[in-house]
Amino acid sequence: MERNKIITPTQSGFRKGRSIADQLVRLEPLVREAFIQKQHATAIFFDLEKAYDTTWKLGILKDLSLHDTGLRGQLPLFIAGFLSDRKFQVRVGGSYSKLCEQETGVPQRSILSVTLPCLKINSIIKAVCPGVDYCLHVDDFLIYYRSKHIHIIETSPAISK
Repeated sequence: MERNKIITPTQSGFRKGRSIADQLVRLEPLVREAFIQKQHATAIFFDLEKAYDTTWKLGILKDLSLHDTGLRGQLPLFIAGFLSDRKFQVRVGGSYSKLCEQETGVPQRSILSVTLPCLKINSIIKAVCPGVDYCLHVDDFLIYYRSKHIHIIETSPAISK
């Protein structure tokens, strides 16, 4: 997916040479330039709650089929199998719960468990209006904008409908 540029370049989560600091590195010049030019700067930080537990599995499979992800052979079938018919149980002390079906989300403790939600959240950038900057770190989403007039910021949609 890296080689085929499937994940947006502004996604810094779980990627070689990237970190959460990338969001600050992108935001700092905006704030500095706004200050120098006597503008207003606004940033909104979103943290998608329980992203791994609630990621839409069918949506992941649709996104994989819509893009030329470079996945060939049995790998797409493996990923579909990885996401389907998952069961879990909870252990407290020495007692176990009954088996439950994992209807949403991705299984934990796997490399795919961090890669697939990054792929799914990738589509959120399509909703950002032109002129609004953004970046992602796994399930953390930052949008930021600056203008000389605060009423422009207050009335301009950052996210398209």
